Amino acid sequence: MSKLKRQRPYIFGRVFFPEKVNDDPAIPNKIYFQPLGDHVGNVVKLVEFWYKEDFPCESSLYRVKEAAKIHDTGKPQKFELRVETTKKNIFKKYIYSFSGHRYLAESKNAWVQSLARGHHDYSVGDISRDTYELKKHPEYAEILSIDSLAYARELYILEMCDQIEAELACRVIGDEEQAESRTFMEYTIQHDEKETNVYRIEPWIFEQEEIELDFKYWAYILSEQDKKILKECRDNKAPDLGNKLDKLAKNWWNQQPEKPEITQTIKIKLKPFALEQDHDDRDYNFWYKQLANFSPNPLQKKIYDKITTSEAPDYLIKAPTGSGKFETILFPALAKRYRLILPLPARSLIEDQKQRLEQYLKRFSQIYPQREISLIIDTGSQMRRWIYVNGQVVERHINPRRHLYKGDVILTTLDKFMYRYFAFGDKQKSFIFPLRIHKEKTIICFDEAHTYDEISFTNFHSLVTSLYEAGRSIVLMTATMPKEYIQRFDYLEVIDYVDNQENRLELEKHQNKTQHRAFEWINDIECNYQQPEVFQTRIAELIKAELQRKYKLRIIVVVETVKDAVEIYQNLKSSLDKNQDLLLYHGRLDSKQRERVYQNLKKRDDNNQPYILITTSAIEVGCDLNSEVLISQICLPENLIQRAGRCNRKGNTPDAKVIVVGKVEIDRIPFYAASLDESGWNKYQGVLSSLSIFDAQKIGDCISRSNHVDDYRVVELFSMLHEYVYNADLTCQPTHEKGLVVTRSWTPSATLVYDNGTHGENWINKLSEIPHISVPLDRLIIKKDKEGNPINQYANVYVYERYYDQEETRYKERNLRWGCAYQKDIFVRISPEIDGASTFDGKLGYSYEEELGFVEIPSVFQKWRTQGFEEKLQYKYDETDKKTSAVISFIKSIENI
Repeated sequence: MSKLKRQRPYIFGRVFFPEKVNDDPAIPNKIYFQPLGDHVGNVVKLVEFWYKEDFPCESSLYRVKEAAKIHDTGKPQKFELRVETTKKNIFKKYIYSFSGHRYLAESKNAWVQSLARGHHDYSVGDISRDTYELKKHPEYAEILSIDSLAYARELYILEMCDQIEAELACRVIGDEEQAESRTFMEYTIQHDEKETNVYRIEPWIFEQEEIELDFKYWAYILSEQDKKILKECRDNKAPDLGNKLDKLAKNWWNQQPEKPEITQTIKIKLKPFALEQDHDDRDYNFWYKQLANFSPNPLQKKIYDKITTSEAPDYLIKAPTGSGKFETILFPALAKRYRLILPLPARSLIEDQKQRLEQYLKRFSQIYPQREISLIIDTGSQMRRWIYVNGQVVERHINPRRHLYKGDVILTTLDKFMYRYFAFGDKQKSFIFPLRIHKEKTIICFDEAHTYDEISFTNFHSLVTSLYEAGRSIVLMTATMPKEYIQRFDYLEVIDYVDNQENRLELEKHQNKTQHRAFEWINDIECNYQQPEVFQTRIAELIKAELQRKYKLRIIVVVETVKDAVEIYQNLKSSLDKNQDLLLYHGRLDSKQRERVYQNLKKRDDNNQPYILITTSAIEVGCDLNSEVLISQICLPENLIQRAGRCNRKGNTPDAKVIVVGKVEIDRIPFYAASLDESGWNKYQGVLSSLSIFDAQKIGDCISRSNHVDDYRVVELFSMLHEYVYNADLTCQPTHEKGLVVTRSWTPSATLVYDNGTHGENWINKLSEIPHISVPLDRLIIKKDKEGNPINQYANVYVYERYYDQEETRYKERNLRWGCAYQKDIFVRISPEIDGASTFDGKLGYSYEEELGFVEIPSVFQKWRTQGFEEKLQYKYDETDKKTSAVISFIKSIENI
């Protein structure tokens, strides 16, 4: 009986496809195999040289090093070559796989084994599970009680060493297609143009000034017969092309001698970036001159010195509108190479800040021309990473949407930041968000911090407190935060340039400008929502009167409702000279239209060209505008100060004017102003009647909040999510898996879409081309007029839910189904009239114009058997058949119980 030949282990670390036959991707000339021992040895070496202070504790280096030694021991058993195809099953390229190999790593040390087995994933599920299991060991529980993220930090170091080695191997051995830095990796690698064997990495994270590494490979040169086999398989469109190459490669390997001769060994050196000039010792004058070409004011000097000399800056900065708060935090962060995360209260602020940021980052990248500087925009509707090198935007092959918070500056919203804080997004690498939020040299700055109230303030306060307690650097910036709110952040150092007279006068002296604004309160115009046309007409007449006084003006008009803004806009559009640049901006415009309007507005404002902007509160904070006249419907004092900050912002308009319109009847305080009680409104309106010059100080004295009462359910939900993500409490895992993060309201939102019929059945995947906005579900509830007739019901309006089809790998829509609204992605699709019919089932078609936006919100849901804490809404597919309906549920707000 013949003895079976034993199969040799496939001791490969990585595989490379450097050449193809006549550029035919299906027929490789040669394949390179990196020895497994070479790869593992390099990873271990990188771990050994890793900066010691970056390890969570003294025993960390030992554990990570031991894990590096065993992390790929399962590769020989799991090696195979495969084919990657397109969605239509057409050959794309060859790939290699060691799928499942990490689960074969074994160690008597439970922590080492967890690191080795976890090294290809970085999900919140895996890390929380592993941390939970490690806590069962008394010696590990003590480590994790001191630093609950110790395991996650060690795993990240192991993965970084693995990724750095992988990228270097790709670059050195010759597969540049695989070599581009992934956003999961914190570091940027570049080949030195002068020293061919040198690769530069930034930032430098190693103890040594340089590291020498060897990269070896075996070369499999395909024979003509091998190529013929692959060609026949490809020509026959056989599905097993990958299997064919896999068999050929394994057959080649099994024919090699016991100790195959290395085809080539390439020695390289890894070094830090060689900076042409180090600017770390430069002061604020240098950075403000280089980035913005102006001298810093006293506020900016003070904050620059504090941030650049403090290890953990924690400040609440109170400064007037127009005092340069944005630059105040950005410039020292850039100078000291901090990652700056900027959560803003609204998406409408993102575009303005992005334009300013882009200019600054381009200039900053010219100061360090070899460095990669990046900006991330992360909102519900936009996820994107921009890279700047030497003043230019550069494109990479990697998906710019998958940013993973690898950025120098991250612009986001409070809502999205909370999602990232709790490790939502990018399932396989989701824990990278908490890790990068909690890394050293990171500043989280909440601008416009006064804008949060009710649930959003409860979350905001919980979030800031948690970050502070974790030792993170926190900065809150505000012009008008009420003293009652400031007291809730008594652990932050307050730097006040509003109420501190000495600081305020010093700032005004430096600015050498007077924000003089005449003031008028027209209190005979009633904000009557029963007869809105009277209010709208009076506002339009007031604008025309200002144009009579001076024909070419920059005027901003702010009202409280979209309907009022649209009616005033249409009134003026039909009656004013067409040469007047009339603009409409509100929160129910599609994002593309909103961006177009804002870009036009900024261009005219920057060039001192006239415009008339009709808007809502969507533009009152954060936008850098300099109007000559502000007309505002009466509003809360803090909102008025913010709006007035867009008038004569530069102090260069001697006849600037602020006009407040309307009065508040104490027994009818409107919905947008209910945070002031009766005595507060009496005091505020008394101040308004006494002013002839706008006085932010006196108006600011009227800012008040009654004692904020936290919704205990919001506090508890935040706590449960925090315990799961940051303390590995698996009893809270079901809460996280539901994906429920209540950021501003218990009421979830739906996406309202206007599809003109040109996008076909796949409209759900073409949202970037279709006008859409987000609307709270309670705004979609059917309401009735005085006669009891339903209003705002339109023809061709249908409700769907979006889901992901795993087989087709794309999103699809289906009719709304019964269930929890928080677990649904709900869409309300509006279509135009069918075959020219103006009505359908007695309903009018919905009128949509791009420049006006979604003026009316269609009514599609009925309240259904609501009781206790739960709100239920019913949607009927067919109003004549009660069986064809769906009911969705969500939690009521405290005030609605």
